[in-house]
Amino acid sequence: MAIKIAFFDIDCTLYDWEHKTWVASAITAIKQLQKNGVLVYLCSARPYNSMKLFGVFDLGIRWDGYIASAGAVAYGDRHYIKTLVMPSAQVHNLIKVTKALGLPMELIGLKTRCMTLKPNEFVEKYHWVYKDTTVAVRAYRGEPITGTLLFAPAEYDETLKAACPGVRFDRFAEYGVDVMDVPHEKGDAIKDVLTYYGFKKEEAIAFGDDYQDLTMVPQVGIFVSVGNGKDEVKAAATYVSRPIAEDGILEALQHYHLV
Repeated sequence: MAIKIAFFDIDCTLYDWEHKTWVASAITAIKQLQKNGVLVYLCSARPYNSMKLFGVFDLGIRWDGYIASAGAVAYGDRHYIKTLVMPSAQVHNLIKVTKALGLPMELIGLKTRCMTLKPNEFVEKYHWVYKDTTVAVRAYRGEPITGTLLFAPAEYDETLKAACPGVRFDRFAEYGVDVMDVPHEKGDAIKDVLTYYGFKKEEAIAFGDDYQDLTMVPQVGIFVSVGNGKDEVKAAATYVSRPIAEDGILEALQHYHLV
């Protein structure tokens, strides 16, 4: 069955963090893939604003759509295919509780981000590892929020869970916690995008490297782990390419005769 749509993770899949550069062969291959009639989508844990500031929309590729915030948002055909938005009462309570504890938090909207407090040492330690852009501090205006990024060490976890019922705190780093009301999964958003277009899973291919990308596997016909991916991701993959720095994306697309 012919491939009609391709989903690409960003960090360590399209962007080579070891050499701090976009992989030129991958960008060229994706442009050719699109010329060959395949829709091309980004599929990232990054929110839209982070993807934009990171430069993924400045690569000369006219992306057909994107999945952002690890599946909370799916956009294509000039409109939102999917949005998972937290109830405003939960957002207000989160802000109240975290401010009282002196913990900065990043509110993640559909296209915007803002900080609730000025960055402190927790934010600095987080960004020393993850190298994302620090955004401005401003008041919450009631806009749709898909989730938040909380900057706090583990010693605050139990206090926060007790004070914020109905909210998930998913710690993924020493000073980083994803906060949301329902799970965000890339695979769920891919399923919604395929349903929107009327595509079968066998008509989709996806590329990734990290644990969050594992939810993509059952939703596509072909899942490619780049060679620099986590062992668990490579074990679950349909095909394991060379590392991205060794033209892994191009190799995989050529392997499946898509470019």
